[in-house]
Amino acid sequence: MVDLSGHWQLSDLSGEHRLPMAVPGDVYSALFQEGIISDPYWAQNELSLQWPGRRDWMLEREFTLDRFQEGSRWILSIDSVDTVGEIYLNGNHIWSGANMFVPLRVEAGEFLRAGVNRIRLILKSPEEEASRRAKGLPYPVPHSEYPVQSPHRNLLRKVQCHSGWDWGPCLMTLGVYGSITLSPEPEWSLCAAWGVPRRDPSREGGDRWRMRIFIEGDYRDTPGKDTPEKDTPQKERNRQLPSVRARLLDQEGRVVAESDRVIEVPRTGGDHETTPVGFSGGGFDPFSSPDPRRTRLEVELVVDDPLLWWPAGYGEQPLYRVQLDTDGGYRELTTAFRTIEVVNEPDQWGVSFFFRVNGRDVWAKGANWIPLDALPARHSSDRYRQLLEDARAAHMNMIRVWGGGQYEQDCFYDLCDELGILVWQDFMFSCSLYPSSEWFLEDVRREVAAQVKRLASHPSIALWCGNNENVGALGWFPESRENRERYVIDYDRLNTGVIARVVRGLDESRLFWPSSPAAGEGNFSDNWHDDSCGDMHYWSVWHEGAPFSAYYEVVPRFCSEFGFQSFPSLSGIASFAGPDQWNPTAPDLEHHQRSPRGNAVVSETMTRYFRFPFTFQDFIYLSQVQQSWAIKSAVSFWRSRRPQSMGALFWQLNDLWPVVSWSSIEYDGRWKMLHHEARRFFAPRTLVCQVHQEAAEVWCINDGAEQLEGTVVIRFLDWRGDPLREEVRVVGVLADSAREVARYDLKDLGFSPREGFLVAHWEGAQVVERDWSFLTEPKRCELLPPLLEVRDMERCPAGRGEEYRRELLCREAPAFWVFPDFGNTPWRADDAGFLLLPGESRSLSLIPTASGGEATEDPAGLIRFRHLASACHGSTEAERAVQQAPHDKKR
Repeated sequence: MVDLSGHWQLSDLSGEHRLPMAVPGDVYSALFQEGIISDPYWAQNELSLQWPGRRDWMLEREFTLDRFQEGSRWILSIDSVDTVGEIYLNGNHIWSGANMFVPLRVEAGEFLRAGVNRIRLILKSPEEEASRRAKGLPYPVPHSEYPVQSPHRNLLRKVQCHSGWDWGPCLMTLGVYGSITLSPEPEWSLCAAWGVPRRDPSREGGDRWRMRIFIEGDYRDTPGKDTPEKDTPQKERNRQLPSVRARLLDQEGRVVAESDRVIEVPRTGGDHETTPVGFSGGGFDPFSSPDPRRTRLEVELVVDDPLLWWPAGYGEQPLYRVQLDTDGGYRELTTAFRTIEVVNEPDQWGVSFFFRVNGRDVWAKGANWIPLDALPARHSSDRYRQLLEDARAAHMNMIRVWGGGQYEQDCFYDLCDELGILVWQDFMFSCSLYPSSEWFLEDVRREVAAQVKRLASHPSIALWCGNNENVGALGWFPESRENRERYVIDYDRLNTGVIARVVRGLDESRLFWPSSPAAGEGNFSDNWHDDSCGDMHYWSVWHEGAPFSAYYEVVPRFCSEFGFQSFPSLSGIASFAGPDQWNPTAPDLEHHQRSPRGNAVVSETMTRYFRFPFTFQDFIYLSQVQQSWAIKSAVSFWRSRRPQSMGALFWQLNDLWPVVSWSSIEYDGRWKMLHHEARRFFAPRTLVCQVHQEAAEVWCINDGAEQLEGTVVIRFLDWRGDPLREEVRVVGVLADSAREVARYDLKDLGFSPREGFLVAHWEGAQVVERDWSFLTEPKRCELLPPLLEVRDMERCPAGRGEEYRRELLCREAPAFWVFPDFGNTPWRADDAGFLLLPGESRSLSLIPTASGGEATEDPAGLIRFRHLASACHGSTEAERAVQQAPHDKKR
């Protein structure tokens, strides 16, 4: 095999630039690396850096074949070409394409020679190609547009958010991603393999599973010889079936099942119809045409009593390996044994929507995922691991791969398998109408088939979803409102006629869900405000300016999107704006806010709930307070309404550049307050304190497999932390359930909601997260300044750089939403956004952020503990107390 990654020569076809480029990589990153362009993320540089995406580029390099037998078979394989390209080998055109989601596999042997060879890849302007396609349409096909936008992105099979979004830049990248190899292969070679274990329902006694593994291979393409036109059914019958040996290995590497009995899956004569080839029969497969070069084989493995794979928080994640030895190559698959179904049935509230894994109903907790970075060259396995481990650390058990991004790299799904994170997998269509021309549908057929075959074996894949918000988009544009029937037909041809049929033809082990949000197949209502069925996107609080209490007015069966923005840390802002721009309405800050009314919504919400902050850093802090409060309000209330509501995936987990956004983790890996709060409100066992319908409620949530038994101590405290009212309730909470512990009418408390707050904690053998709540808007409360003391600094080895520990002690008054702030430095704490009552302490670890490298500066002099009273209630005493507290004692 020849590995063609490494150094290539990049030039634009106008002849202006010629420079080295690392492959895999993208053109923008190469230009930045060579100093030809400035940092596209800094200030407003993006606006002057649209030109690379409007030019055609050429990548070329030489390689040497020392051992080359003329007439031998060689295959050029590339994981992804972004997006419109042509490949030439020794001057011969061998490939053209325009879909970055379809891996390349090209016969190259007849164009190779012994010695030096030259390969050239032309990357054409995606923006120019999209505009060319738009001119050829019989009628407009509109898409959503954002402040900085490349037009007609919905006509290209490219990452949709490369063209700009309401949280991302417009950088129309070009490049080559993943592996790029040239390899000698036999006459028949392995192309793809996939399979999912299914429990055998006919087995009586014991737990028997069967895994049907499908293997696709192709015969050599020899023009002028065995072409499809010249081959005959007799020649097909005379071909010897390739041999296959399949083995299943457990976690210790022991073989637990094997088979070499292989059968060929028959083809039919139609171009697009096929005999049953899915995991449980039936379906549509665009590679099912009677091309004698393409073969599909099937082998079955049978195993008894395997260990079961569970989502995070519900059990372990034992993984098995499938080894496939064939005449045409070797392949390994990771698999696991679990049943998964989406329960979508009529009930007392409408129609249910929840995930059942191994017979157990799972409350889905998680967030939406966008690409790691706007520049693909910056995607790395380390960043994937850090983000997904951070998700699991916040008790998330599901991630939604959003439909405007990309089908993620293999390592993403491997990590989700390992960590027990279920994946809601969208197909890459978002916030648009799409054409139904045959050239487009054929591209989508190939894309969906390639991605389902690549991903289906992963136990983490929970559901296939057709798109993001495209049903809603049918009503967004003048064209579709005036001629809805035309665009509904286009939508149905693409989504039902192609995507759904391909998925079902290849994987009937999982539900295909038509869109997100959706009420179900055949229902073209957008489901934005219907909480009785399907999955819901609830955006009234952000986009419509509704109060946080509006989250209590809906009980989604499953909420797959909802969110509220906050500003990133000062360190995050400093990565794209100078100190003269550190103001919410400064031009560079506004440029890095892509939601048209975003900064206004953040500011107006502050005035609704809080006294306005004193400084810019207080403004940042308070924006993160209200974001975490908003999402906590929604999640906690919906968890308390289990089983009517069974899942919440907030928007969004991560950022792909430094920006003001809805994320819980900043671009540099720093946790916002929301992510710290998520670790509490997503805890498997937690108390919930909330004010609903003029009453203070206390609930206990139990996602565990065992009943909870204990007592709940309920206290109403004043602003010194002294009790206004106290009660102890003995409770039992069944497994996988929620129970109301207490309810108090605000008018009957005996004191004004302005005079105190509610806190509840658990006393019992099991660990249950405590909770607390204001009883009215914090701005109406006369908070007192707490005294915070910092003690017992110690330094010890940690995973990255050094770790420091500190103990924070509270005195005199409660401290709300305590946040260790390190300013413009690469430090963060392992906890933030918590409540400290007088006499309580909290041990904190201080660590450098993932992007901080080996941060060695002692953070003792950097930290500032912000809390609500110091940010907007004039608590200067608290500031002095923090600065004067002992912080240099080391052990």
